[in-house]
Amino acid sequence: MKQIPLVVIIGRRNVGKSTLFNSLIKKKHAIVDDLPGLTRDILNYKVNHPKCSFILSDTPGLDLPKDSELSSKIISNAENHLENADLIVFLLENPSVEKFDHTLISKIRKLSKPMIVAVNKMDSSDELRNMSNFYELGVNDILPISAKSNFNIPMLLDKIADLLPHSPKSIGEPDLKISLVGKPNAGKSTLLNAFMGCERSIVSDIPGTTRDSVNDSFRFEEKTIEIIDTAGIRRKKRIKEDVEYYSLNRSIQSIKDSDVVVHLIDAAQGLTEADKKIADQILEVNKPLIIAVNKWDAVTKTDKTFEEFKEYLLFKFYRTADFPIIAISAKEKTRIHKLLKTAMEMKEKASKRIGTAKLNKALEEIQREHKLPSLGSDIKIYYATQVDTIPPQFKLFVNNEKNFRSDAVRFLQKEFQKLLGIHGIPIVIKLEGKDRKRKEAAAAENKSRVKPKPKTKTEKNKIAQANKYPKKRDSKKTKENAGRRGRNRNGRG
Repeated sequence: MKQIPLVVIIGRRNVGKSTLFNSLIKKKHAIVDDLPGLTRDILNYKVNHPKCSFILSDTPGLDLPKDSELSSKIISNAENHLENADLIVFLLENPSVEKFDHTLISKIRKLSKPMIVAVNKMDSSDELRNMSNFYELGVNDILPISAKSNFNIPMLLDKIADLLPHSPKSIGEPDLKISLVGKPNAGKSTLLNAFMGCERSIVSDIPGTTRDSVNDSFRFEEKTIEIIDTAGIRRKKRIKEDVEYYSLNRSIQSIKDSDVVVHLIDAAQGLTEADKKIADQILEVNKPLIIAVNKWDAVTKTDKTFEEFKEYLLFKFYRTADFPIIAISAKEKTRIHKLLKTAMEMKEKASKRIGTAKLNKALEEIQREHKLPSLGSDIKIYYATQVDTIPPQFKLFVNNEKNFRSDAVRFLQKEFQKLLGIHGIPIVIKLEGKDRKRKEAAAAENKSRVKPKPKTKTEKNKIAQANKYPKKRDSKKTKENAGRRGRNRNGRG
């Protein structure tokens, strides 16, 4: 989306680029660790400033040794991204300039891009004396900052805004947000690149190549779609490093933030136990799910192969019957448009409000069939109403919510999906029984009977004094009142 200015942070490894990225966006989006070369992919985030809006990019350290195919891909990807920048933030590290900093600033000058030079890790006032060490780069305006303590970060943000075209228009939310999840090497990064039409994410046969959740946006059928490529999800007990733990948390958060989740399964490997665990995590957060069987181009096929594979999935994991299943090839870009269209339809269905009359008509049909699991319990549903969307939430008014076991609720969810035409959309059902209403009414009545307790210390002291020294009656007034009562009786006599 080139119409929005692009600001790119670059520098050597471990100078604090990811920490600065998180400080500027005011969110822990990039994984931060002391491990050199941790960042492999380019991370983007939309920033709305009062003067202008822009996309901020965090990049890998460009001093990465070119000793492997993966390193070469990482550097090439970062350098290509740098050419698209509207503004470059060149980050240096206290206390002095390193040899590679000279190489890097020469590359930036050849690009003829506006540049801000900042020195990070100025964590105390004593550190500022080192600023004179950085003017050998031939730059007059250098800003001392501390990304960790937020020192001069607001000033850096203002400098960025001043060098970009002023436009108060903020960047809106995308029409559809899709997260790609799956095991390591399921083809998530390849699919992101297929959608973007370029090498947006690093692709390698090395498991765990993607560490951060990588996101980018594009236009499809007049809609803005954001794709999030997540790190491969592994079982928690197999996670041994902090980085893997952070990657897992980012992936789970990406699932929660998305509108639709695409779960990629390797067609050659089939459905594994790890895939079932991933599906369970998606279902826990009630997100619309599409199962994409990737690498379909590598499968020997007949006209029955796909249907047979669907039956195999159902046999291995019964919940697959609830969701659309699409055979794709991210490498060959086969059926990726169908994947997008299905995701758009699912977002639309999940956002839909079901009319109360239509909902209760479906409820009548469910109860008329007498198939609701009860195991001898007295089950009655009087009324249904929709209380929320994304995911659709229905409140059912029943005789006693305790009589509705999990299999009964699951049956209702499946029947509503079928009758309301929202296959693949998770439904949340909330039950409210008569007993609950009676308890709430009784609790409210008891609350009204309780005398209000004194709120202030002064009020408490007054009550204590009154109880300790009761007010004495005035004897003169008492005699007068007694005489008056006697005269009244005599007058009536």
